[in-house]
Amino acid sequence: MNKLKTIGFSAVLVITVLLQACTKDDDLSTKQTDLKVTVESPENLQNVVLNNASISFKEINSGNVTTTDELIDNEVIITLAEGSYDVSLEGEISYELDGEQITSQIRGYQSGLVLSGPTALLSIETFLHNENSGFVIQEIFFTGTETPEGKSYNGDKYFVIYNNSDEVLYADGLVISESEFLTTTKRVYTPDIMNEAFTAGSIVMIPGDGDDYPIDPGASFTVANNAINHREYNGNSFDLTTAEFELELLSTINVDNPQVTDLINLNGYMTMNNRGYKSYVLAKLEGTPEEFEANNQYTYEYETTTRTMSRDAYKIPNEWIIDAVNLSVATEFEWIVTDPSLDMGWTHVGSIGSDPNRFGKSVRRKVLSTTPDGRDILKDTNNSEVDFDAEVTPSWMN
Repeated sequence: MNKLKTIGFSAVLVITVLLQACTKDDDLSTKQTDLKVTVESPENLQNVVLNNASISFKEINSGNVTTTDELIDNEVIITLAEGSYDVSLEGEISYELDGEQITSQIRGYQSGLVLSGPTALLSIETFLHNENSGFVIQEIFFTGTETPEGKSYNGDKYFVIYNNSDEVLYADGLVISESEFLTTTKRVYTPDIMNEAFTAGSIVMIPGDGDDYPIDPGASFTVANNAINHREYNGNSFDLTTAEFELELLSTINVDNPQVTDLINLNGYMTMNNRGYKSYVLAKLEGTPEEFEANNQYTYEYETTTRTMSRDAYKIPNEWIIDAVNLSVATEFEWIVTDPSLDMGWTHVGSIGSDPNRFGKSVRRKVLSTTPDGRDILKDTNNSEVDFDAEVTPSWMN
């Protein structure tokens, strides 16, 4: 009996050892994959150098995460267990833009990568990422159009605001303001507050409770002078009935579309100078409109040839300003009316004051890069001279 038990135990032991050996052989031959990863630079950028990058591989079923930062010449080979992975990349690049070296963060993502077999290849497309990115002014159509009879038509002006980030943002409470000062008339204003605030003329605000108007990444919205079909009045214009918002203008020129949300006038009426002599900022107030009005009014003075002039205006602190665009024309430009940290240049429609060829043209921000899923990242270097295409066909004309 003891002999039979010993033989039986030995047989079980041999079988167990053989099964373990087969399992180990299977692990070595089919359970591991040597993955070669290549990091692709963001599109449309020049002379890109990858400074560093970290790539994480999360196995979807187990949740296990493997990370590597040992890239050489934008490539790395890593051995992973077979399975399905979500791959994410974060890194830093430098590239050339308008003759300068720019450093920027990048990200990349690949979902559902299936590894099966001894080797595999993966190319990760990357895109620029700026933690401070948000809404930008994408387009300003301030010139209006011209009727077939040669008369100027102003009701079809508009702004386009773009979500330049990679997350949903809310338009509620955004403020658009036109400058009190002209870029074509430089004066010594006292006090000089430009390094701390923007001197505002007309100010309008998008209504909402904070989550009424979500804007997806890469999406935009239009603020129209009058959100109507302007082709009914001017064959050279376009249909703005599907604009998301409209301005409330002076009663003599306001045509309300009850289907489109009106902006709130905080100061004056936004008429938009049709020669491009003013500047615009996009901002977010801190506090209520009532608190803004109570705390941000000031009086400035300037000298003329005969006397001292005194005016009241509102100031918008620079730290509240999200984006700024200076406008002017070359023959009359004298200065920018924002602090250079907000915008150090200017863009234009027309080359001379009251240029008769300016009608039906706008300024539109350039595309810097495009993400793998087709989302445009707009150029935003705080220099409107290089960030904008001047004298382009309005996007609503297409």
